[in-house]
Amino acid sequence: MNTLAVVIACGREEEVAPGTDAGFLTLGNVPILVHPLKTLESTPAVEGIIIAISKKRVDTTIHLIKRYGFAKVKGIVVGGVTRTSTLKTVLAKLPETPSIIVIHEASRPFTARDVFEETIKSSKRYGCSIAAHKLPDSVKIAPKGMKVAETLERNTAWVAETPQAYKLDVLEKLINDKGAKVIDDESEYVRKPAEVHMVESGPLNIKIRGSEDLAIATALMNAKLV
Repeated sequence: MNTLAVVIACGREEEVAPGTDAGFLTLGNVPILVHPLKTLESTPAVEGIIIAISKKRVDTTIHLIKRYGFAKVKGIVVGGVTRTSTLKTVLAKLPETPSIIVIHEASRPFTARDVFEETIKSSKRYGCSIAAHKLPDSVKIAPKGMKVAETLERNTAWVAETPQAYKLDVLEKLINDKGAKVIDDESEYVRKPAEVHMVESGPLNIKIRGSEDLAIATALMNAKLV
């Protein structure tokens, strides 16, 4: 297998409230998780999918796979509380050894197929590629309260998102590095020897973190903007 997608639907980063996983909320009459799975299923570059879920979601996820006929799903894995622990579990249970692994959050339902394709393509060249969106406004850095320590110029700051694609050896080194952080949308994802390449994801690659985000996502669907 050349490219395997890992859809993360568990852990603290995927909870909109304690015990409530974003991927299993309803958006457009189906669970949010179904949306990225449909896109990945139709993405030619993706050959297989692993879904990482919490233990209580196993039966529901099996039902969704069967109901929507997700033929590319190779298995489900019960993940951990953190992104790193989940990825370690996934890598330990891979059905085949892929060249590229794509990590995607279930809580991002509107990621375009061409973003997946370009992220995968770039990771083959650079070792790591992440979807990101350029901020058009100037950004203030304030590490301590409301006091501005630094101002970044317009069009120089990017919001790191998913999908994020890695060569297998790069990802293995990363998650086994005790000093590296693998967290929600912002991290020291890769240090040498890999170079990180960004792919513009566009403004619609939103993450659902709460009720306001879900309302925005519903409005976008109702307006047929996604």
